[in-house]
Amino acid sequence: MAQRVPDLRAQMRERGLDALLVTHPSNRFYLSGFTGGDIPPNESAGCLLIAADASYLVTGPVNVEQARAQAPGYEVVPRGKSLAATLAEIIKKAGARRLGIEEEALLVGTERALAEATEGGVEFVPVGDLVSDLRVVKSADELAKIARAAAVTDAAFTAVSRAMRPEQTEREVAWALERAMREGGAEALAFPVIVAAGANGAQPHHEPGDEPVGAGLPITIDMGAQVDGYAADLTRTVILGEPTAKAREVYMAVLRAEEAALGGIRAGMTGHDADRLARDVLIGAGFEEYVVHGLGHGVGVRVHEAPSANRDVETPLPAGATLTLEPGLYLPGWGGVRIEDLVVIEEDGVRPLSHAPKQRF
Repeated sequence: MAQRVPDLRAQMRERGLDALLVTHPSNRFYLSGFTGGDIPPNESAGCLLIAADASYLVTGPVNVEQARAQAPGYEVVPRGKSLAATLAEIIKKAGARRLGIEEEALLVGTERALAEATEGGVEFVPVGDLVSDLRVVKSADELAKIARAAAVTDAAFTAVSRAMRPEQTEREVAWALERAMREGGAEALAFPVIVAAGANGAQPHHEPGDEPVGAGLPITIDMGAQVDGYAADLTRTVILGEPTAKAREVYMAVLRAEEAALGGIRAGMTGHDADRLARDVLIGAGFEEYVVHGLGHGVGVRVHEAPSANRDVETPLPAGATLTLEPGLYLPGWGGVRIEDLVVIEEDGVRPLSHAPKQRF
């Protein structure tokens, strides 16, 4: 973590920025280690102000001791009645005239108040994904944390799936998975558990309900633990009992698509070409109209982050980045199948971090 702020300052100098206001919670954690809780969209635990030779963490009085313990490289500044006034004082102290802002993570009201507090003497410069781009290639320490989150996720899925019964409801299975992840070492969930049985599987982000999971048809389970601030992401589709002929056909098409991606992706390949590896298998099996999303996304501090693998992405996939490989088919009125592994991209292939068992028929 020690090198992150110096790397960021190098990027700031290239853009002619005197300081950078970091308001995205994930970037705040990535740069400082501060884990203060936010209630979006308008309750923030704090923000960072990175100047040329000093780093500040502005937070509410109740978070000051936590911030000092977790972010020792920062001067912790208690927020006054006005966040804008507090920031304006720091900006003046730093002598900043060109201030970078994360335009997708800064409330309009905050920006306006800050402009008034600085009396028009500061130019606000949108920086886009400046900080987020630093997160794409993971360090060895980050990969170790993600691997631990994946291991907790794998263990929870394996234990719960082996005990699943057709009469259990989606909600009951989801709760069993959440409980198993927390008991297995997760500090939190990376996202709410998805359990989608039967026709509900046609909705990629179905919310578990009181329907029995049943037998013979696919049950899509999407889950991820969070460990040390880093996420995991795993999807398995389970069929209890003997699958119907259609369930077998759809499931095996998705499994072949995922295996094609696992075997074919290399560092330097574009997101488009990676996506095509799986998509071509599904198209070849006659299911093109039921492919509704791309192959996958990066995972780290957030469960969805760069890079991306879909047919619109021509950016190369770098070595050291994580990526989910999650082809899926979604048939309205019938159901769906998704199979997902989390991997690390390497020069000569991918290294799986997910090892939960997959059914084969």
